[in-house]
Amino acid sequence: MTDQPTLEEFTQALEDLPPEFKAQLATVVAPSEEVDTVAVKMELVKFTTELRKHNQACDWETNKIKPKKINVGDIIEDSQKLFEFLVE
Repeated sequence: MTDQPTLEEFTQALEDLPPEFKAQLATVVAPSEEVDTVAVKMELVKFTTELRKHNQACDWETNKIKPKKINVGDIIEDSQKLFEFLVE
């Protein structure tokens, strides 16, 4: 026999705690972390740029469609759409 509680025993022990202890434990276990939205948006811009380049390459290989210039406005617009989708 082991001295470690099972998952069910641990869950039950947590449920039996008084509400003030549960609230205190929640702040210790899951501190509020702020998301660096600028870093997320920069990664989305890189992702969107690479995705557009990939799509242009696929269009060229399959349909021989000449690629158009990748517009900064389009990249920002697509990135913003992805960002809004992720945070909703």
